[in-house]
Amino acid sequence: MPILLSVALLIYGSMHLYALSKMWMTFPHSYGLGLALILAGIVLTFSPLLVWFLEKQSWHRATVATAWVSYTWMGYLFLFLCIGLVFDLGHALATLLNFNWPVNETMALRIVGLLALVMVGYGSIEARQIQIKEVHITTPKLASGRITIAQISDLHLGIMLGDGFLDRVITKLREIKPDVVVATGDIVDGQGDSLAALAQRFQSYTPPLGAYAVTGNHEYYAGLENSLRFLSNAGFTVLRGESAKVGGVVLVGVDDPSAATSGQQARLRTSKALASVTADEFIVLLKHQPVVDGNTPFDLQLSGHIHGGQIFPFVYLTRLAYGVHPGLAELADGRKLYVSRGAGTWGPPIRLFAPPEITLITIASTN
Repeated sequence: MPILLSVALLIYGSMHLYALSKMWMTFPHSYGLGLALILAGIVLTFSPLLVWFLEKQSWHRATVATAWVSYTWMGYLFLFLCIGLVFDLGHALATLLNFNWPVNETMALRIVGLLALVMVGYGSIEARQIQIKEVHITTPKLASGRITIAQISDLHLGIMLGDGFLDRVITKLREIKPDVVVATGDIVDGQGDSLAALAQRFQSYTPPLGAYAVTGNHEYYAGLENSLRFLSNAGFTVLRGESAKVGGVVLVGVDDPSAATSGQQARLRTSKALASVTADEFIVLLKHQPVVDGNTPFDLQLSGHIHGGQIFPFVYLTRLAYGVHPGLAELADGRKLYVSRGAGTWGPPIRLFAPPEITLITIASTN
């Protein structure tokens, strides 16, 4: 963890160095400006650690305010960097081809800064617009009729996403009226105060065939015991290497592998859970990260974790890391994988071209 933290701070500090160097090259140089930029870079780079410290001290209001400022800035800085690099590339190409680049340093800073600000504003609005994504699957393994499953994922309940956000999620669930609700991890965040009130809000809605959940990496960051208590109090049955027969299908859940790095024992094997499952039963595997195990039998795997990239163009990095796209994919052996964009946000409270979603999956019989 110290190594990962050091790498993260190095990358984040480099992003600040890029942005603040643009300001240094644009404005008249002075000792005061240089000192102000250095101090700003240090404070902003370490501001996520300040959020963590304030949360540990149980200073709720200070934590919330600092978190919103720190993580909104993080989103702005990321977009500033992406747009700025596009301008830098254009300038470099123009120089290489002996074209006259029409934008000077001052104008470029203003344009890049304004575009990043507009995108942060748009992304803040998009993050609140939860979509219902409908998926229809037919199978001969369902004896008759159909079952509807609502998948929620990556809510990241805690400091920044609380009552209002959860109320919107529950309102959507009431509207679509699923038979069963499944939560595919990261329902709580690594930084969160008391979640008891949020658990009670979950209890206000009970799907006919129950609610089931698996752990994500943030359940371990928040503390496994606390996370499991929250999920239980919220009305979820947590499947940890276990299965449940619901409405003609079999739900199987496994822990997130990040348990190993958190000093916890992960329940990743499904052999015992599937011991009594026959080949003609439809298996829905709940697994937080969209990694397919060729040795695990399933018909449909439901995952989340990658947020659809959350902020464009980060989606290309998630595709490079996991080799998957958000949405439904049919694997080479006929099995299906659905990767949700999730409903919440992590870090910056914005989504850019990756709208939040709740997925309504209808599994119907072909008989």
